[in-house]
Amino acid sequence: MKKTPLVLAGVLTLAIAGAFFLYQTAHRGKPDGREGPTGRSTPSAGTAAPSFSLKDVSGNIVDSSHFLGKPTVINFFTTWCPPCVEEIPGFVDVYNKYKDKGFELVGISLDTDTRKDLPAFVMNHRIAYRILVGDLATARAYGGVSSLPTTIFIGKDGRIRNVHVGTLDRDTFDSEVRKLL
Repeated sequence: MKKTPLVLAGVLTLAIAGAFFLYQTAHRGKPDGREGPTGRSTPSAGTAAPSFSLKDVSGNIVDSSHFLGKPTVINFFTTWCPPCVEEIPGFVDVYNKYKDKGFELVGISLDTDTRKDLPAFVMNHRIAYRILVGDLATARAYGGVSSLPTTIFIGKDGRIRNVHVGTLDRDTFDSEVRKLL
């Protein structure tokens, strides 16, 4: 007696049911199509930037309220992400150019197993702007941050002005920062 067709039919039924479940879960509550994989909506222009409290590379707690009233850019990155590393020199240049005008640049590292290497990474790349150790709650608050790098531009009023997913070249980054100043 051959059980192969019966087993194959069972596996196929389970696969279809699983795919349907994943599809329904992924699209639940997405009327505008802007929700991230965590079910949180991706921040959009005009909305208030979510608050956070995170440690910097020295272990000091930094609260997002520190940035209120200042043009701020938050860049979610990891040390092992080539596009993230590629944009850092331009970020350093633009930060140095505008920091005396009150501009704040905050890198939020989403590294997990390479977190211990973060201080050396900061020093090797001559990063003078603030680097914080991110967590799942902060990534979720900012829409799940499903792609790296993700850069959030926040005005002095604490409202998001622009969200950029992917690498930013120096000139584009400079242009976006000037809009905040």
